Amino acid sequence: MQRRRFLICAPWLAAGGSAAQTASHPAFDGIAQHIATQCPDVESVVVLRDERLLFEYYKAGGDEDTLRDLQSVTKSVLAMAVGAALGQGALRSLDQPVTELLPGDAPAGDAAALTFRHLLTMTAGFATVERFARATADDPAFLLRRERVAAPGARFAYDNLSANLLSVALQAAVGRTTAAFAQQQLFAPLQIRDFAWAAGAGGHSLGFSGLRLRCRDMAQLGRLMLLQGQWQGRALLPEAYVQQALTAHSPGGPPANLPYGYLWWLLPSDGEAQTYFASGYGGQMLWVHRPLNLVIAATSEVSAGSQARAQVLPLVRTQLFRAAASA
Repeated sequence: MQRRRFLICAPWLAAGGSAAQTASHPAFDGIAQHIATQCPDVESVVVLRDERLLFEYYKAGGDEDTLRDLQSVTKSVLAMAVGAALGQGALRSLDQPVTELLPGDAPAGDAAALTFRHLLTMTAGFATVERFARATADDPAFLLRRERVAAPGARFAYDNLSANLLSVALQAAVGRTTAAFAQQQLFAPLQIRDFAWAAGAGGHSLGFSGLRLRCRDMAQLGRLMLLQGQWQGRALLPEAYVQQALTAHSPGGPPANLPYGYLWWLLPSDGEAQTYFASGYGGQMLWVHRPLNLVIAATSEVSAGSQARAQVLPLVRTQLFRAAASA
């Protein structure tokens, strides 16, 4: 049987306050059953509005403590870690060439001009590949010398290995793995205590995928973006960085065919996006809608079938959004 929970003023979101009260909001009546019968690929859902946890759903076989495979949502969390490093001064600027931080002889030409901004905006100019070897997936020499098809900054191309290169460069900047840095600078302040982040053969946290979090903790990260990087009186991310991360730097392209910020997909808008999301293979999604102070986190079975059926996006944009808007 699926699990459903409704909480108001949940203490795991608020900075203090009274004990949680359980309540069933009529706006969500029937949605758990709809997910179970019409969206069986979906395995977990958390809906937040303001500081209220409005809705939780867990498919049989998992619960609120199950770590979920976020797939490419990892990229968006990586972008948040880069913002934290920039705020600390570990990066001179986003226009710093990554080769300044990486060991070995720097490649000449376009690769030498490759910056953190190019990697964040998926405009590095490398030829993209669907499959790659684990042995070289986090090898900086291999990643910098890949085939090029465009100059850095010239055009968007969604590239998993560019995200890996970004994670390798971030580790060089902060002196620890992306996982360890994110744990200290992001997860610990948000009280995210349990996670896993896969590493490549070279020991670097993978950037394209590999992060596992509870669905609740996915939502916490979405809320941090909603709050412009501010958390309980502390700037975990520079506000200006968040604003730029949520501003279109290109019209984007496949797989979402939407404008692209810093490893976040954006719904079209003038200036900073009002709706933005992180998306992963198979139906992993972290959806933020600023006008309603709304965050929806959802995970799904990771499979080619769930990717083809694409059940999570219409669920988020219709039933869940409408219920939250009326709550």
